Amino acid sequence: MDTGRFRHLALGDVGSTNDEVRARIDQLDGGPLVITAERQMKGRGRRGREWVSPAGNLYASFAFCPNVPLVRFAELSFAVAVAVAEMAEALVGTRATIRCKWPNDVLADGAKLSGILLETARTGAGRDAVIMGIGINVASAPVDTPYAAAALGSIDPDVAVDRVLAMLSLRLTAWTQTWETQGFAHVRAAWLAIADGLGAPIVARLADGELHGRFDGLDDDGALLLRQVDDTIRRVTAGDVFRPASR
Repeated sequence: MDTGRFRHLALGDVGSTNDEVRARIDQLDGGPLVITAERQMKGRGRRGREWVSPAGNLYASFAFCPNVPLVRFAELSFAVAVAVAEMAEALVGTRATIRCKWPNDVLADGAKLSGILLETARTGAGRDAVIMGIGINVASAPVDTPYAAAALGSIDPDVAVDRVLAMLSLRLTAWTQTWETQGFAHVRAAWLAIADGLGAPIVARLADGELHGRFDGLDDDGALLLRQVDDTIRRVTAGDVFRPASR
């Protein structure tokens, strides 16, 4: 299987693929790595949430040492989302509408198809590394969730995890290299082109309350720009975003 710039290590049941990469972090001094698992016993999502991980879905952690400053690593969540979206679009064609939801979800017809968790680490050689944990619903989607979820298999019954991994690896290879060599502006433009709810009313749920307004785009660092009712722009750097109807 061609996994682009990433060497592939396939495992069975693990705690989490991000933890498996972290345990092998010094291998990144030899080049990018992707670890996949059949199941995760302790899968986790953004902000410490549990990621239910039954067999049949893709659980992968891609990792490398970028040639950019550590402060810019968070930009990669948008590159990963674009790569996942392009992979999904190539598989489902016109059978579903694929969109990116801030900050790092990918949707199929408005339902969550994947989740992304970025973490950082440092190799024994002192190099800063990024671990890009990606979970994609392939065979099944969780049902007991506060949001709608979708699986690629419900759109294309013939889709297989290996094919998803191969296509995703090649798209991630392209987008991580674009990000490293051409900067975040190219990633930002690609993400905005398939952004969910751009220009529409949204609710941003923060740790200390809610903000209401319109999704006005992304700032140069990936922060969400919220146009409030008084026409002022508020930067949102962390939180969850919903359409008002989904509250």
